Amino acid sequence: MEGLRAVKFFFLSAIVLLLIASCKRGRERIIREKVDERVSDFRKKETAKCRAALLTEAEKIADSLLLYEALQEVTDSLKQLRPFKPLPPATIPPLDSAAVKPIFDDSE
Repeated sequence: MEGLRAVKFFFLSAIVLLLIASCKRGRERIIREKVDERVSDFRKKETAKCRAALLTEAEKIADSLLLYEALQEVTDSLKQLRPFKPLPPATIPPLDSAAVKPIFDDSE
């Protein structure tokens, strides 16, 4: 009887050990899956944040470039509308070519 009891105890303890070992493996697998899932979610969230930040920065750069180009075109068009500088008038020769003499003579 004691031999049968020992065999039963041995089989029972072996089954318990196998269940514990399989539970540990199952638990580790579940933990690994949960960790992988959380890492995947974190990566998705961070990728979305980075993408939003990059799009915001790209919009600022594009807007500033478009504004610069528009201002350049406006200043260029204003320069074209400015009238040209007139030429100096031509010199007009005097009507009387006689030498100039003083009106009053102080020698008298």
